[in-house]
Amino acid sequence: MVLRVELAQIEVKVGRVEENLKKHLEILETTSADCVVFPELSLTGYILKDLIYETFKEVEEAVSRVAETSRCAVLGGIKEISPGILRNSAAVILNGQVNFVPKFYLPTYGLFEERRYFQRGNPLRDLRVFDFNGFKFGVLICEDAWHPEPVEALARLGAEAVFIPSASPMRRLGKSLGIEDQWTSLIKAHSLMNGVWIVFSNLVGPQDEEFFWGGSMVSSPLGEIRAKGKIMEEDRVVAEIDVEDVRRSRFFSSYRDHVREFHQLLSELD
Repeated sequence: MVLRVELAQIEVKVGRVEENLKKHLEILETTSADCVVFPELSLTGYILKDLIYETFKEVEEAVSRVAETSRCAVLGGIKEISPGILRNSAAVILNGQVNFVPKFYLPTYGLFEERRYFQRGNPLRDLRVFDFNGFKFGVLICEDAWHPEPVEALARLGAEAVFIPSASPMRRLGKSLGIEDQWTSLIKAHSLMNGVWIVFSNLVGPQDEEFFWGGSMVSSPLGEIRAKGKIMEEDRVVAEIDVEDVRRSRFFSSYRDHVREFHQLLSELD
């Protein structure tokens, strides 16, 4: 089973949902891929601050419009789960049906202040594996990938790929872009240890005083970067991800050996 996936590495305008929606629809209308993965908060921009309270209703309406035209898409939005309670979420659209997957780890350090605005997801209730034409995938959002458990949990629930919409700003600019090196190492390690495809779709361009660096990438279950987006500019990257690579990697790895007592020990350390 092979899935053609497009990483839509786009620049978005903060708070301008209708304008951002137009870009989403143009990409979906012209893609050659089976499924398109947009970045985190791709309908609103990331540096929203209190604009969050003014845009979340527009976002849900925009997601419904995307669902009318797309068979498979993952895009970043905001979901109100009860009056006044919002979540940073990924809208997963499959054959016109919409599901929202929330972010589980909310960064609140440096420029990040997500816990001020959002409620985190509950993995026991909200972690899901989706099936599209026989290909199983899960979705995590940005900071979730900086922790080992979410990707491992999705892999053990049956995911053959993990899509990661992200809003990663530029950091540690020197001879190389430090944040790019970190993400590359992280993504390759997740792929290799869990025998899954990792599809990382990052924002690009300026927002407020921050600049998002792009660099979207696809890593195989063997920990090899198979596709890579440009740095500092918009890009559309199409890659083929194959279940056979998942099978091959797990045949010849220690993935099958899972010592649950380590998780028990870690939970007791809290």
